[in-house]
Amino acid sequence: MTPQPVPSRAELLAALQLQYDWGVDEVLSEETIDRLSDVPRSLPARVDTLHGLPALPREVPSPAPVSPGLEQARDLPALIRASETLDDLFLARTATHRLKPVFVEAARFMLIGETPDADEDRSGELFAGRAGELLDRMLATAGLERSVLSMAPAVPWRPPGGRGVTDQEMRSCRPLLLKTIALCRPPFLVTMGVTPLRLLLGDQAMLNRLRGKWTEIRIPELDAPVALLPMRHPLQLAASPAARRNAWQDLLVLMERLSAENTELNKS
Repeated sequence: MTPQPVPSRAELLAALQLQYDWGVDEVLSEETIDRLSDVPRSLPARVDTLHGLPALPREVPSPAPVSPGLEQARDLPALIRASETLDDLFLARTATHRLKPVFVEAARFMLIGETPDADEDRSGELFAGRAGELLDRMLATAGLERSVLSMAPAVPWRPPGGRGVTDQEMRSCRPLLLKTIALCRPPFLVTMGVTPLRLLLGDQAMLNRLRGKWTEIRIPELDAPVALLPMRHPLQLAASPAARRNAWQDLLVLMERLSAENTELNKS
């Protein structure tokens, strides 16, 4: 057997740099992704490729047992008070501040953020610091301001040292996020980052495959399924030109839905 040449250190670094520039966030993918393809002018309904039937709404992963306090909360202040007494939320005892959801009457949609970063932990505000600046620019592109949106954190507390959220912590926080959505009853959801996506769709959900595509999920206590659009977090935009292209494509998808809703309102 002919020996295969061993790549040099420079060649390996060049290959890694190329993947970084292309925005690779998975080691292997079962699908071929054309990152340069144009965003379609219209979004076809998702169909079951086996039977040609409309796809059923996704079921939210089973949450941890819901405490009576959370279950009985009838508004966000009551929900926040109830969550402060939960014994299994270790993060609540280590974070500097808790990020609180924001409810806006007649909001266009609900924006769900990532695990708090250092700026959010210090200020106690959603999308603080650099993330907030980038978010405001993104929203302005779509003709929006955050003051007209409901918002919620995927996880209200920053893990110690900014480490990742454990599976147990995600299971503990999932009932809180689901109850927040149920109380706010948003027309649809926009998630930013992988954590809110996995809280709502399961641990195997991959942002790179799902971003920019509408799906529907069932939220406990809500009669109808809720549409969901996964997007990259604003802080990911600096990662590569591909990440910025992805963000622009996703914004076009969001603007298309908002434009369609405006047209329906003008007709009625």
